[in-house]
Amino acid sequence: MRITVTELEELLARLNGRRYSAYKRLRNKIIDYNIAKATLTKIQSDPHSLPSIIEVTIPYSSHRIPLEFFKGGRIVPFTDYIARILYTTVKKYCKKCGSGYSCYMGIPKPSPRILRRSCVEVYGENLVLRFFIGLPAKGRRILGEKAKILLIDNIIKVVKSIIALRNRINDIRKHVENYMDQEFLRKWLYENNYMFFIGDGSILPRESSLSERPLRKAIPFKSPETLRVQVKLPSGRVVTGMAVPHGLLMITGGGYHGKTTLLQAIQEGIYNHVEGDGRELVVSRKYTVLVRAEGGRIVTHVDVSNLIEKLPSSEDTLDFTSLNSSGSTSMAASIIEAIEAGAEVLLMDEDTSATNLLYKDEIMSKIIPNDPIKPLHYQVREIIGRTNTGIVIVASASSAFINVANNVVLMENYVPKDITSNVKKYGTGELKRTEFSFPRRRVFHGIKGLKKIRARGFKIVAEYDNGVKHELDLTYYPRIVEKGQVNLIAYIIRKLSKVKEPIMVRELVDCVNKMLEEDFFKIVKPTPPDLTMVDGFDVVWVLNRMYSAVFYQI
Repeated sequence: MRITVTELEELLARLNGRRYSAYKRLRNKIIDYNIAKATLTKIQSDPHSLPSIIEVTIPYSSHRIPLEFFKGGRIVPFTDYIARILYTTVKKYCKKCGSGYSCYMGIPKPSPRILRRSCVEVYGENLVLRFFIGLPAKGRRILGEKAKILLIDNIIKVVKSIIALRNRINDIRKHVENYMDQEFLRKWLYENNYMFFIGDGSILPRESSLSERPLRKAIPFKSPETLRVQVKLPSGRVVTGMAVPHGLLMITGGGYHGKTTLLQAIQEGIYNHVEGDGRELVVSRKYTVLVRAEGGRIVTHVDVSNLIEKLPSSEDTLDFTSLNSSGSTSMAASIIEAIEAGAEVLLMDEDTSATNLLYKDEIMSKIIPNDPIKPLHYQVREIIGRTNTGIVIVASASSAFINVANNVVLMENYVPKDITSNVKKYGTGELKRTEFSFPRRRVFHGIKGLKKIRARGFKIVAEYDNGVKHELDLTYYPRIVEKGQVNLIAYIIRKLSKVKEPIMVRELVDCVNKMLEEDFFKIVKPTPPDLTMVDGFDVVWVLNRMYSAVFYQI
């Protein structure tokens, strides 16, 4: 049912002072503001519940923003730009009144990555905005006059602020251009067989572990001459930077000289960044992922026999399952699972790794001749050759990877130096090598007994029919950078918990991506404003660690 602003004003006057449940009369009503239309797709049950959701549609006749931004690869940066404006705009008009969330307006703050979010979408020529809105009340009694200000005056102000962006087309175009340059660089990596590119002048360090802002007075990145390349971008800019060929890169150096910072930047390169972030010219392959030791994690039917042979407990490493894996078995499983899901570059840092899985020196090999662990450095070349997966490893406690590395970079005071030719003489001579055979493949059969699943910050919380409650913390999974991604993963897993038929893990990644490409955020109804696009690769990462996820080998 469609109502005018005047009719809405009259309705709110009648609702004034009534019980909060009377707000339900607004459900499914299309409010016509002339310049836009809006619908309350969810109405909260009381002022202390999570806020209601309003969906506002602005037609082309009102926004008049060039339609070049409403198609193809420009949609993501365009909607990202609008989301940032929407965030500051609704925050401006968010002034608490009454009880609980009364008069609240808001969306999650966008991170420095340029991502597709449910708070702003395009449908044809229309611009669709979604945000949380707290219907006002005092106690459980409706504040009609405050509701009028919120639903009429403030909504119109928000719409007009977005419409005014047609006067800032150059700013929008610059934002889109920055994104398209990074997309071009990522495509260029594949065409030239590089793992990643870091542009000269990039600012890699962050202000602190709690801040996304670039560190002030940080030393700008400067590529070593031997790894420096020059690229002309679609914007016309010509940039230089470090491009490392596909293979094994070893990063070394003293403490606090930037090794881990460089590795973190390479991980961040899977996303495109806003101008001013400092990492706009840091670009990596799409499926670059950090693997680490995760003692205590769940592992389900993973063939880790390439890295770990017979265990003293007689557990079968060809088909390894554990509800409480050790550091080495958890990392071995993570490596195999990542390769199985289609990882293109594996990142490892000895600080967060099970070092006994990475390497072992000659003396320790003699002391422990029957160690079930087969160190990675014995077969890293085999892994790269057989799976076409590149590896970047930070190592400064052992020289084990020098002989097998294609490139060795020394970090000194945040400046990288290519020391490959200089350090090969320090190699360990003839290297023992072990073969790497393709692990047994797995199929996913759903999740047994899943009763409820939800996101709580960066955690996935699952409850089961047998009373078990399992929490999975994604804080340390660096591919997940916004809570909205965790929200979307929870919805997807709920949908996948009862699959119609078993599906191969690699196909599961593609299946999730296809589902998202076709429906985007429509898989969640009503669509909330706090979802951020995610990749099927990351959904599988979560499934691999979930209690009662059913995987079998074939």
